[in-house]
Amino acid sequence: MIEINDTTYFDIKQICTCGQVFRFKIEGENAIIHTLDKEIKVEKTKKGYKILCDDDNYAQNYFDLNKNYDIIYTELKNIADNNFFNEALDFGKGIRILKQNKFEMIISFLISQNNNIPRIQKTIEKVCEKYGKNMGSFYAFPTIEELSKGTVEEFKALGLGYRAEYIVSTINALKSNEFSLEELSKLETFELKNKLLKLKGVGPKVADCILLFGFNRFDSFPADTWIKQLYVEDYGGSEKDDTNKVSKYFVDKFKALSGYAQQYLYFYKREI
Repeated sequence: MIEINDTTYFDIKQICTCGQVFRFKIEGENAIIHTLDKEIKVEKTKKGYKILCDDDNYAQNYFDLNKNYDIIYTELKNIADNNFFNEALDFGKGIRILKQNKFEMIISFLISQNNNIPRIQKTIEKVCEKYGKNMGSFYAFPTIEELSKGTVEEFKALGLGYRAEYIVSTINALKSNEFSLEELSKLETFELKNKLLKLKGVGPKVADCILLFGFNRFDSFPADTWIKQLYVEDYGGSEKDDTNKVSKYFVDKFKALSGYAQQYLYFYKREI
């Protein structure tokens, strides 16, 4: 068990609902998260939270609890140049970017494109139930080997639609030496993004989500419809339809802290 007594930078509802994770359930002030073959329970206490997992080291790393968010918050406050961003920082102060599995993020964000959250969650659970290991109270996220047994027709039957072809193509690519996750991890962010864009169905926004949430590349900035909207309304931008230009605008502004800034801005814009 891990105890969180200082909740200044830890709010489990914000962590789960800021767009970075799909396999979770909020129950009042508590939450259950499924990641790979792990179940993590986060329960509210009088002092803060307690985190329950069969592997404390895994949970510690998953929530990146050794990272000092006070430093990140302070640095972002120092470079904040408008009221909207200042408000976003304070509004989503409890967000922490999780350290998630690369393969799980690639598949999850392929499924997520042009989709709504409830449907994404339902579809991912169907995939886990069909191909993942039965862990008793839940199903593990399938491994590359387990998911490679699926066909386009089977994935379509699970509700993936046109994304089914993307999943099969991506799995085949990841099984090859050219797209080895170990080798991809060694690439610089710009080169890694270009590599991810070669995967069928991966566009700029999905690539940036995989970079940030799967590879923890904090110099990336996913630009979805909410970000494009605030780019125009709150930052005076004009080319909101160009995903790459919107993303570059914010990366140029926030640099190595871009990923953190994105989460605060996205969460605040969507919630208000």
